[in-house]
Amino acid sequence: MRRTPTSRAFVLSLLALAACQAATGTYRSTVALRHAPREEAVDAEHYALDLVLLPETRELRGTCTLDFVAVAPGVDALELDLEALEVSAVRGAGGAPLEFVQRPGRLRVELGRALEVGEAATVSVDYGGRPVKGLWFVEDGQGGVRQVFTQGECLDSRGWFPCLDYPADRATSELRVELPADWIAVAAGERIDAGETPGGRFERWRMTTPHPAYLTTLCAGDFASVTGEWDGVPLAMYADPRFAAWLPSSFDETDDVLACFSELTGRRYPYAKYAQTCVGNFPFGGMENISATTLTELTLGDELSLRDGGSTSLVAHEAAHQWFGDLLTCRDWSHVWLNEGFATYLTLLYFERTRGVDEFRARMRDTQRSYTRADVGLARRPTVYDVYRAPFDLFFGGHAYPGGASRLHYLRFVLGDEAFFAGVRRYVADHESSAVTTDDLQAAMEAASGRDLAGFFDQWFHHAGYPELEVDWSWDAGRKLVLLEVAQVQAPDHGTPSVFQLEVDVELRVGAQRTLERLVLDERKESFEFPAAVEPVWVRFDKHGALPARVASKKAAREWVALAAEDDDVNGRRDAADALGLLLAREEDPTLRQQVLSALVSRLRDDPHAAVRRAAAESLGRAPAEATTAFLRKAALEDAEASVRVAALDALTGYGASADRAALALEAWEAGYSWNAKIAAAGLYTAAAPREARAWLLDAMSVPSPHGKLQAGLVNKLAGLADEGVVADLVRLAGDASLPAQAREAAANGLGKRARFDRTAREVLLALLDAPDYRLRQAAIENLGKLGDQGALPRLRAELAKSVHSREQRKLEEALEALER
Repeated sequence: MRRTPTSRAFVLSLLALAACQAATGTYRSTVALRHAPREEAVDAEHYALDLVLLPETRELRGTCTLDFVAVAPGVDALELDLEALEVSAVRGAGGAPLEFVQRPGRLRVELGRALEVGEAATVSVDYGGRPVKGLWFVEDGQGGVRQVFTQGECLDSRGWFPCLDYPADRATSELRVELPADWIAVAAGERIDAGETPGGRFERWRMTTPHPAYLTTLCAGDFASVTGEWDGVPLAMYADPRFAAWLPSSFDETDDVLACFSELTGRRYPYAKYAQTCVGNFPFGGMENISATTLTELTLGDELSLRDGGSTSLVAHEAAHQWFGDLLTCRDWSHVWLNEGFATYLTLLYFERTRGVDEFRARMRDTQRSYTRADVGLARRPTVYDVYRAPFDLFFGGHAYPGGASRLHYLRFVLGDEAFFAGVRRYVADHESSAVTTDDLQAAMEAASGRDLAGFFDQWFHHAGYPELEVDWSWDAGRKLVLLEVAQVQAPDHGTPSVFQLEVDVELRVGAQRTLERLVLDERKESFEFPAAVEPVWVRFDKHGALPARVASKKAAREWVALAAEDDDVNGRRDAADALGLLLAREEDPTLRQQVLSALVSRLRDDPHAAVRRAAAESLGRAPAEATTAFLRKAALEDAEASVRVAALDALTGYGASADRAALALEAWEAGYSWNAKIAAAGLYTAAAPREARAWLLDAMSVPSPHGKLQAGLVNKLAGLADEGVVADLVRLAGDASLPAQAREAAANGLGKRARFDRTAREVLLALLDAPDYRLRQAAIENLGKLGDQGALPRLRAELAKSVHSREQRKLEEALEALER
């Protein structure tokens, strides 16, 4: 009943890793393998956790009682996942001790007899220790702990309680936790009891909806709270008391979000409450723990932060997961896009419902671009993919989030709104509280639409890549026809189809008349003819941007000018503004150049959408300063959208030194419209007054901002200066523990760019490997790889050998490989 010696298989795996290290100078922590869906001989029914938090020693002590049912014959042992915590005893339902064996990552409990199929049993596991994953202690900066939170996705719940840690296994849960007297707890489900203990207090929570182990959650600390309700559902938001004033404005759309998603899915928000807890040192933006989302406290901010975008996207994304990810969960990680793609797309749909179709289309375009930029080269793979080293590897590369959302949007385009949303509602209704696969979604969409979607799903989810198209058109005056030529030019490698089967809309503007044509593309090169009595004003391929693709359209300047002025689609005007900027940089005809300039000025001044005004500002920066400064200045100081002010200030930065622009920068700085606007103003000042910039930036560092956002932006600008003293400044800032972690992270990034082979920089970055802040540590790892100093190799190898987080392991591997090249 005690831990057994290290297994022979584990020793062999270490020897294999060592051999790989000897051969290459470094090693990879694992190799990519195909992962079949996990199946177990038992099904977890209910977890009851009784925990004691020991923040002084960063330890956990507890008992996990698991009710389970045998689903295969002859089950005489229970295998659970558990990492780095010591089991002291295991008991059966009547309290009788059970034999057990612990191996790395696993706990085997001998049940004493074989169970029949369908027979229920219970085991209780006493365990404890210092967690290395799954449960995080948040430092208070004075040697103590101010908060505790858990993070289970993908395989980290095993780091704080013994469980069946895979997404297809669902169980109800309850949690009792003892904690310091001045702390409160937030967990899944409802708080059903609370009281005092001799050493502090306790709380008990119960979750009656079955869920995977990775969604089990606990946050604890000295939290301030704001409460509310939506349609009878209690809402609660928590954060460190320092940030209490920012809670209401950061989460003020929560009720609207829940109402929107309840309507879209056809399923009212399914849990007894919804909590959102902001914690320090959270490694991601947010985590959709069932009924109790955890978020980084960096999302909280003041009025200036709200002008830079605020928390609405993050709030909506994590709330969407309460349906897609929690109520319906991917059966295995190869289908993780069902969680993340739906959450990303529902966030966009929320903006469509609350901000209008232009805002939705602009954000959808940004999402598509994010995907197509990421899914290239060796990163290319199918959306549904079961080859990986660790499940978290599937979350990066664009496939799960923007790639999944882009494909859902294209499916909506192909089916039409009525069938698509009926399919979403059917998918939710048919699979509530269950594990799902992409085939389940296909079946629901086919049932709702009456269409065979086998080809669509095979092409978009089980094959790799996306179309790359070249589009050109001409008008035949004699035949009164428009000839449209479309070529698919994507390279048929990495599993990318040579020919995609596509539906796409094309708009022809002939005189005042606009005609929309739906085309079917099924060949590598195709031509289409359309009648046109006169030459069209424009021919717009993929009119509303439904297609997840790269499209290169050949157009004359006059067509772009017309699109910029008159297209009713926000992305048509934005594409035109981008194209006109390129024309502005190379057009020699003065008359045409003035037309282009006027079109861009008009978009910057008059366009109703910020995305177009931003594009116009960026493009105007390619024209001579004397032609654009007045317009850019006005936008920088007066536009209602902070992002447009930033774009205008950035455009002016390209013009170099100037006393007038330095004065404008200071005016924008003092206006303080938003933190990003202040950072952009600082960037303009560094370009306009390069001699004074270093001293000014260092002095401006004294201006406080939420979480050091402004200081981090100023450090980024400092790192871009040519001044030889900058490296010393960055070394000092990176090592200054009194600065906000974001500012130190920016300094570390600056050293990676500016301080190659600098030993002092290497030493300060090595010291940051011991920083308690997760993001700061990741910045240190990444930038040690950029320094080029092989003196960091021994420490980085040691860090890789002990790292337990796959995301960090990848960064360490990349840094080691960069140094050994």
